[in-house]
Amino acid sequence: MASSILSSFGPVELVSAALSLPLFSLVVAAVLVSGAMIMARLRRTSESRTSATGLRHRTTPARYRLELQALGGASVLVIAVYAAENVVRGYLLNLADVVEWWQYATPVFTAAVGLLVVLVLIAVRGTTRSEVPVVPTERRVWSSFSSRAALIGAGSAIVALLGTTIAAGLASSADDRGRYIHLELPVPNTQVEALHPWFYGWSFGVPVLVCLTALVVVTGAVLQGNAHRPFLRPDTVGAESRARTTIASAVTRITTAGALLALGGAFRFIGRYGSMSQVTVSGDGGSETYDIVWQYGGIALAAGLLAPLLEVVAFTLLLVVAGWLRIGNSSGRPTASAPGPQAESVR
Repeated sequence: MASSILSSFGPVELVSAALSLPLFSLVVAAVLVSGAMIMARLRRTSESRTSATGLRHRTTPARYRLELQALGGASVLVIAVYAAENVVRGYLLNLADVVEWWQYATPVFTAAVGLLVVLVLIAVRGTTRSEVPVVPTERRVWSSFSSRAALIGAGSAIVALLGTTIAAGLASSADDRGRYIHLELPVPNTQVEALHPWFYGWSFGVPVLVCLTALVVVTGAVLQGNAHRPFLRPDTVGAESRARTTIASAVTRITTAGALLALGGAFRFIGRYGSMSQVTVSGDGGSETYDIVWQYGGIALAAGLLAPLLEVVAFTLLLVVAGWLRIGNSSGRPTASAPGPQAESVR
């Protein structure tokens, strides 16, 4: 029965149906990350066999292992809570006429909570005084151990979510209960009343903005705490710097992913009406079709098409950071490293 139903759809319809499910983006991201890990392992194995310097003992200082594991756990938390919310809301609950604002706020809020745990770890056990005073060679600020590309990526995701939420809120209209959940679509040159479909308005967006503000504050605090604490000894500065760079990278990836998941959900919601151009009105004398005018319909359609890509990127970032849950088990072992910049990364 199932096979006969599937056979009635073509490849394009099946792909479109799959992309309409946010959790399918998680499957795609898992396949991409798994493939990349397999290729990286094969490349390291080949280099270790052909290079005399293939094995290098590169360890993560014990001071930072728990923080890296906490960041991996935070990534898993974001994925697990997002998936659970999606399944429970979509398949187990009847939420007719309910403003499901948490659908869009959840990934941002969960990312903020996960990073808050990391901030607590840094504050409690990461500010140990230097065993041997280390004279700083330059002033360290919140961005000292973050790459410019990572900061630009996180900033772009935050600004995109902020701009989308504000723009959609301004375009929304209130229902008879004062909830800003509608989009007004006029039907020009007719006596037909304007349509008022559900939309990503202020009632959805305000909780997202509150959670986004919390995420930005926590992210900045974690990056500042990670950069500002003293080094233990002069001989550990190199290893500690690499660990701090890894932590900063994970923090920006989690922040970027949380914002992108919320943005992907908002784009899906907005994109529902991008292709809406006509409405059919039935009456006693038959039915008539009228054109609908929405000047941002093209943008909405493009947003809906872009949503799965944003989710795949977000899940990929989270899965990469989630792999660092194993840092405590593998950090003391020699690892195969190729000569060059990659050899300086923390294993």
